[in-house]
Formats: sequence, structure tokens, C-alpha cells
Amino acid sequence: MIDYQRRQSPNQPYAPPPSYPHPQPTPRPPSVPEGVGDTRRMLFAGIDGAITIVGGIALAPQLTDKTGGTLALYGVACVLGVSFVHHVLGTLLFRTTVGKFLLVTRVVREADAGRPRFWQTVGRWLLGLTWLPMQPLRALVLSDGDPYEDACGLRYVRSRDLRR
Repeated sequence: MIDYQRRQSPNQPYAPPPSYPHPQPTPRPPSVPEGVGDTRRMLFAGIDGAITIVGGIALAPQLTDKTGGTLALYGVACVLGVSFVHHVLGTLLFRTTVGKFLLVTRVVREADAGRPRFWQTVGRWLLGLTWLPMQPLRALVLSDGDPYEDACGLRYVRSRDLRR
């Protein structure tokens, strides 16, 4: 057997590369920015809530010509539908909602700052419909100053922090 690393024959002018082990690069943990503060959260939640309610109430009369209880039922269904489209589909497509966009905020996965997944956004939307509206009342009654944590593996971050 000929040692190609040391000897080269005239028929084979190029020897194969040496067979020493190459060090494998160690993967770095992803850099996930810090979350936004409570003031910014309340502001974009108010903007998004107003858009959802106004949009749902404006859409309901377009779908039915009835009045009274039927219109109210359509109104509730339209508010929930607009809320789902705005908060879930908007977040999936654009990583933001209108309120978050106006306050230069994006939604990212907590683990790796990637795009949110469908079920994460659905879980966050359901949590927003049930648990988050109770937080001001909870803060008044309990007064522990304990801010709610990011849930469903998602985090709200400033857009400029994603560019670093």
C-alpha cells in the first residue's frame, strides 16, 4: 500500500487531503431579546382591543338585516372572528398585530427568537381572551405587583432588538 500523504507518483500528481480530524464548530445558543415592558403591553393591547371591537361591531350589521338579540349574537361572533384573524393570523403572517406594529413590537418564540407557530398563537389568543383581561383587577385586589409572564412559548420584543 502506498502512503499518498508522503509520496506522490507521477501518475497521480495530487495527493488526497490529509485525514486529520477537523474541529466541529460548537453551536451557540440563540440570542433572544428581552421582552417589552408592561406599559408598552397595555398600550398595544388597548389598540388591538379597540380595533377588534370596532371591527367586529362594524361587520355584524353587514352580515344580517335583523335587529335585537340576533344582531348582538352576530356582533359577538364577529368580534371573536376579527380577534382571531387579527391576533392569530396576523401574528403568523407578519409577527405582529396593528397595535404591536404601531409600537414597533414583534412576537417571537421564546426558545430561539423564530417565527411563532400556529398553536402557540392560538394558545396566546385564548389566554388573552380569558386570563389577561383579569390582570388589572388582580393587581388591584392582590397588589403584589407580580407581572404576568410570557406564555405559550412566545415573547413580545422590540423590533430593533431583533436586528442586532
